[in-house]
Amino acid sequence: MHTIYKLIMLAALACVATPVLAQDHDCVVRQFAMARNVVNLEPQGIIDGSYPKDAQRAYAFARLDCTQVQQGGETFWFYWVFEGREVAKSKARVDVSRNWRIWSHSRIYPGDWAVLLKDSDGRLQAEQKFIILPTEDAAGAD
Repeated sequence: MHTIYKLIMLAALACVATPVLAQDHDCVVRQFAMARNVVNLEPQGIIDGSYPKDAQRAYAFARLDCTQVQQGGETFWFYWVFEGREVAKSKARVDVSRNWRIWSHSRIYPGDWAVLLKDSDGRLQAEQKFIILPTEDAAGAD
C-alpha cells in the first residue's frame, strides 16, 4: 500500500512539474505595406517599390487578424535589412483582435532595402522590398 501511495504522489508531482505549452498564435497578416508615415493607426502615403528621393524615414505597417494568442500576447519583430545586412530590429506586441495594427520605422539611405516581419518563433510572416534612389546631389558626387 505504501508503494502505491508513493507512485501516485510521484505521478501527481510529475503532472504539476510538467509545463503546459502555450498554444501558438493564429495571426494572419492582412496587410503589410511600406508608407511615408503612420497617422491615427493607419499608413499614409503607401509606397510601391521605391521611396521618393527626399525621404529620410520609412515606415513598415502591418494589419493582423488574431483570434488566438498566448497569454500576455504574442511578440512580432520587424527586421530592417539594408544591402543584405540587418541594420535594425524592433518588436511589437500583438493581442487578440481582428484588426490589430503594428508598425516600425527606420532612417533610410540610398540602396536596396527589405523589411521582414517575423513572429516570436522566427517564422517569416511577411516581407517587403524597396529601393531608395540616390538624390541628384549624391549621384553627381561620384
